[in-house]
Amino acid sequence: MTSTILEETKETKELNLPEWTRVADRKRTERSKAIAAAAKLSIGKSYPSLPLPSVSDVREWPKVSGDLTPRQIQITESIPSCLLQKVSAGVWSAEEVLLAFVARAVLAHYLTNPITDMFVTESLQRARELDSHLQRVGKPIGPLHGLLISLKDVMNIRGHATTIGYIALADSIKEESDELINQLSTAGAVFYCKTNVPQSLMSGECANFLHGRTSTPDNRNLSAGGSSGGEGSLVALGGSPLGIGTDIAGSIRTPANFNGIYGLCPSYGRLPLHSAKYTVPSYLINGVAGPLCRSIDGLEVYTKAVLSLRPWEWDSFCIPMPWSQDLYNSVKSRSISKDLCFGLVAHDGVVLPHPPIQRGMREVRTSLQNFGFDVVDVDLFDGTEKMWETAQEIFSSAGSKPLMDMVSRLPEPLIKDMGLSSPNSASTAPELLGQCERIFNLRQKFLDKWRQTRHLTRSGEPVDVFILPSGGHVAPPHSSMEYFLYEAISNILDWSCTTIPVGRVDPNLDPATAPTREANMMSSWDHRNWESYSLKSYENGAICLQVLGQRLTEEKVLACLRAIDLALGRREDHVA
Repeated sequence: MTSTILEETKETKELNLPEWTRVADRKRTERSKAIAAAAKLSIGKSYPSLPLPSVSDVREWPKVSGDLTPRQIQITESIPSCLLQKVSAGVWSAEEVLLAFVARAVLAHYLTNPITDMFVTESLQRARELDSHLQRVGKPIGPLHGLLISLKDVMNIRGHATTIGYIALADSIKEESDELINQLSTAGAVFYCKTNVPQSLMSGECANFLHGRTSTPDNRNLSAGGSSGGEGSLVALGGSPLGIGTDIAGSIRTPANFNGIYGLCPSYGRLPLHSAKYTVPSYLINGVAGPLCRSIDGLEVYTKAVLSLRPWEWDSFCIPMPWSQDLYNSVKSRSISKDLCFGLVAHDGVVLPHPPIQRGMREVRTSLQNFGFDVVDVDLFDGTEKMWETAQEIFSSAGSKPLMDMVSRLPEPLIKDMGLSSPNSASTAPELLGQCERIFNLRQKFLDKWRQTRHLTRSGEPVDVFILPSGGHVAPPHSSMEYFLYEAISNILDWSCTTIPVGRVDPNLDPATAPTREANMMSSWDHRNWESYSLKSYENGAICLQVLGQRLTEEKVLACLRAIDLALGRREDHVA
């Protein structure tokens, strides 16, 4: 079912095919051997049991396949804080936890193709070192002792290639790891695989000519999102307890959205990017790194652990701002006393979300109101902001030369799913200044709009967070995503943002076709999005929403996320 761009089984070396096809075939063969070895080690055979290719919903397959032991299922269904507690107490060894997740990751890979590289021998050695340390010293090596973390294939780890979806970088073996990786390793994290991304990262479809296409496990005919699509799909299948993605236009939240999991996109400077050398502060919209997980717990574990490592002392772009447990606790206390206020934003002024997402918003509103919270409607957008056009200009400001230089090395073709068009030339200085002015004006405008919400709330204070759709649609059919503004809003404003799963497309609750609304279409994008809707096209897609706070308010956003989860009837150890 999982489609690939170049079939792995095709013999290319003896055929008169372009060099890029031979490189891709060789690297896929290497990956297949590594995953087969991992399967042999973790499940006792080189190839797992799989559903028929016609089966589209495979989310539960790892638990029912028969390849995982009950103990492996228990381990891989545990939230990160539980894993840390059990390993630190010696209930589970780091090695046992590693092999459980490796087993589930192997299954995940054969189901949706999320993995680009697997290095079990190295991770096994590290897990055994951690177990030895615990036995010898009697306490964990650090706050992440024994926690498995998967890495988006944009992060550098010594001895392995970082491809960014380019065949030209298939053999770009790194001599050193990124500083974030070094710091997390010192804290006890164990890295065991890297995950798929779109070619160049600039796409909402996780596909490239090197590693193929990744799907969402909810429906393998649908996209896993980008650019952290491999992370989203692997985490959703339980093949990773926690993954690290990057985000500059929704690249954490789109995969979280399409795969029905939680994701955190922090404000720029709060958490380190994988390495300071890759931070380009001259950009008006900056890339950030953050966690993806099946639980809120994982987002909190990662954020607290990274901030405990004092990243401002080793990443010059990080703000000296430790985790504030007092702030987090104060928001949780207000949650208990029902003093929180949520502002619901129905749409972005350009595209009205599909009916299932509108239903998700209504259901969350009802749950919050029934729980006693203050819920108000906020018209945050009027459609005149030109946010999407401004973002497109900024993301394309370097011109097409860097992209074309990379794909011309072998050469290799460009994927058709490239999400943002690049002009032939880079932006001029006056154009950049104009973009800068528009971005700063937008940020001030929306800060003022947030302050004005105090006139809507029963407390007389501005809303604590906004709740808005994660996109105009749920995970779409492959190669069909076109519009990204919902995902880019937090990046444009540099506000803290999370994704929360709230349901699934349901034939008993959602219309089979789009209701007629020709008279009130907001834009050509709106018309195209609405025209694409049918229940069959988005079958079983996850419905997710965004929880959007102010700049550098990660503690508040996470605590509000907890409050929403509680109102939805979920326990603190809930996993999606």
